[in-house]
Amino acid sequence: MNNKEKILQAASELFSEEGYDALSVRNIAKHANLSTIGIYSHFKGKQGILNALCQQACEVLTQSILRANGNTASDKVLDACENILNYAEFNTAHYQLIFGGSTSFFSMTEETRAAKSTLIVAMAGLCKTLPKNQVSSDKAVTIATQVMALTHGYIQFFQSNHSPEITQTNWKDKALQAARLHVYAIVATQ
Repeated sequence: MNNKEKILQAASELFSEEGYDALSVRNIAKHANLSTIGIYSHFKGKQGILNALCQQACEVLTQSILRANGNTASDKVLDACENILNYAEFNTAHYQLIFGGSTSFFSMTEETRAAKSTLIVAMAGLCKTLPKNQVSSDKAVTIATQVMALTHGYIQFFQSNHSPEITQTNWKDKALQAARLHVYAIVATQ
């Protein structure tokens, strides 16, 4: 593992375990057994590390969408939704880095914005064949955005404990049920 990978691994572990406040350059250097100079030679400080973590998280999540399995387009979209739910459950801090409402603590670069857009593009690729007649790329992006927004809404409810309907044990089932209803409605009506 090279120094850049060590830095990202250390930052990712600190971020997952202790959150944003643990991500000082000094803390990351200590966790990676490197000097702070080593961090600055690879990243532009904390902001560079946050952007790299977000890009890395987007890549992992994009790959999980692309790995979706199923016999039909509906099955693949729903499997992708389940993959997103699982990622959000087990990588909460990284999921929030991608989709959290407040990015006041970090300034996204164009590269990070591009990485985030690949998530929608990946889901749109699955959604393109949902309707009986294959839809345009723009329509597929609209459908993908709807499905991901619905999934994200359940994740936010789960992570913030806002709904008595959504519990630690049923939240993924409820999210998939809602996604299933939406996906099947698209298949039936378009």
